[in-house]
Order: sequence, then structure tokens, then C-alpha cells
Amino acid sequence: MDTILHDRFNSYKVLHQEEFELHSNSNPFSAEVLTTLLAIMNKNISDDKLKDIKHDLYEQMMNRKMDNKTRQDLYGFLTYYVSFQNQEIYRTA
Repeated sequence: MDTILHDRFNSYKVLHQEEFELHSNSNPFSAEVLTTLLAIMNKNISDDKLKDIKHDLYEQMMNRKMDNKTRQDLYGFLTYYVSFQNQEIYRTA
């Protein structure tokens, strides 16, 4: 007996997103996608510039009036996706 299991699911391509649209979208995840997009586009930036992107994410979340749990969840995701070269910067970022 031949059995085949096939899963198919949609994918979301961050690089296909528009920065302006992500800024204006009220969906909490759009702030995360925006930060991810900026990190990908600026792959070789300094830790200071990356820190600026992280601060911009914080401002985006505050402007969208996200609750503390949502903000913490988004930061948790970023911890695994975006990393500083100097790990000590996590304490000041």
C-alpha cells in the first residue's frame, strides 16, 4: 500500500511587503513585519543602527496602544530573529 501525506500551506514573504503600508497598518503583527523587513534590508548595519530600529519598533507599538503582553511577545520573536553583534547591547537596547 502506497501512502502519501502532503501538506500545503500559505507562506508570507516579508520582502514583498511595502514599508509605508506596514507603517500605516494597525495590525500588531505589521510592526513586527516592518522591523523584520528593515533588519533584512539593512543586513550589515551596525549595532547602533539596529538599536535605532528596535527603538522605532517600540514607538510603533506605543503609538498603536499595544498592551504589555503583546509587546513582550513581539520582542520575544525579535530576540530569535534579529541579533546584535555585541551581545552586551541587549542590556541597553
